[in-house]
Amino acid sequence: MKNFKIRQIAYFFGSILLMMTFVNFFVVNSIAIHPKETQIIGYTLQIREIANQLKLTLTILANQEFYNENLADDIKRLEGSYNTKLSVLENSGEFKIESNGQVLHIPKPDEPTRILLSKIRAQWVNYGKDVDLVIDKLTKGASTDTLKLDEKWVVDKYNLFVSLHDNLTALYQEKLERQYANLNLAFILLGIFNLAIIASIYYTVRNLILIPIQQISMTSRQLAKGNLSKKIRFTSQNEIGYIAQNINDLAEIVEKATDFSKEIGQGNLDAEYKGDASILENKGSIVAALQLMRDQLREIALKDQQERWLSAGIAEFSEMLRNLDTKNINEMCYHIINFIVRYMEANQGLMFVLNDDIPNLNEHYLEAMAGYAANKRKIFNQKIKIGEGLVGQSFVDKETILLDEVPSSYEKVSSALGMATPRNVLIVPFTFHDVALGVLEILSLKVIPQYKVTFVEKIAEIFSSTVSTAKAYNKSQKLFAESLEVEKRISRRG
Repeated sequence: MKNFKIRQIAYFFGSILLMMTFVNFFVVNSIAIHPKETQIIGYTLQIREIANQLKLTLTILANQEFYNENLADDIKRLEGSYNTKLSVLENSGEFKIESNGQVLHIPKPDEPTRILLSKIRAQWVNYGKDVDLVIDKLTKGASTDTLKLDEKWVVDKYNLFVSLHDNLTALYQEKLERQYANLNLAFILLGIFNLAIIASIYYTVRNLILIPIQQISMTSRQLAKGNLSKKIRFTSQNEIGYIAQNINDLAEIVEKATDFSKEIGQGNLDAEYKGDASILENKGSIVAALQLMRDQLREIALKDQQERWLSAGIAEFSEMLRNLDTKNINEMCYHIINFIVRYMEANQGLMFVLNDDIPNLNEHYLEAMAGYAANKRKIFNQKIKIGEGLVGQSFVDKETILLDEVPSSYEKVSSALGMATPRNVLIVPFTFHDVALGVLEILSLKVIPQYKVTFVEKIAEIFSSTVSTAKAYNKSQKLFAESLEVEKRISRRG
């Protein structure tokens, strides 16, 4: 039996569960209480309500001084509705309710119900004469004195009539309660049946699957602890036996891959697998996974190095920025571009700042405020119109530009080999509250990687507020000087 295939066991249990599902469905559907079986309760309550309305209406009429034919019509309507509903209850079957189109299912009355309905019908025939008498008096204008004398008579007779309807509703409710009791008993028996099936399935699964898997687990745990010589001895010719053999094969592969993983664990990220190279062709093998891990560790180490470089640069720049004199914008800009070029190991850098001293917006331009090249300060008397060239376009778009293919006509940079065309050009705008203030232009003979681009962008975010403050201070000083000059001129004229 232990050689049974797992799929065969699964098919067998699947058929058992399917059979159990059909049995549950059949039993529940056979004994379930359907909504149509509960409609009768509400229907009997409606008849009882009509009888009660008749009683109340007749009681009110018996105490009135004057009458009107509209009241007679109301009584006729109640009388007709009661007759119709009582006939439906007596005849049973399916009836369509005209007001809302709902189909009403009335069960055939049993003997106690039929007897009670007969009593109600007999009393209604008798009471119907009373109703006709009242209608006749109303429509023919009979004296109201007689009706007033009949008030107690009306109440006594119709209280008894209404109580019969209460008994009818209680009778149907008792039937429904008995159905609920039978339903509960059926569910209990069905639950016992289901538990027996589930217990049988568990017993079979435990002996054919769970216990062998436990044996494999105990042995494989020894393999996981490093005892690669431990083999699983399980000769079953089913899927579990195949799993045992696969684990043994895997143990051999792991043993050969141990040295490779140890070298990686010791930090030798240049280690190579020295076992059977054909295993590497299977990208899902453990050796391929180790190689992928080694490559990822290389990438992580590189990223970690870049992150540490980025964090250290930002911290160093922030410390330097705190010590700068923000009142002297030229000197401040030089220190900023000097730091960026040196820390990036670039070759040349310029810092352009927007000159908006002229009220006319069309005359604003980008002014080269500071420059650094060949390890020393450079003065570039350069002015760029807004939107002109790459620098002007970056300022307008407020977007970074990294130029990989630099044309030979681009500005040369100084190097140990003389003047050369830069390999990369990085142009980064800096803004404050989404308002562009200027542009950084970095020229490098080496490739500028993305993490260095990110560094310059973060640096630009940091010093943008300082530049904005310095510009505002210079403007205020200029305005103050102009106001003093105006005062001097006025005093001389006076």
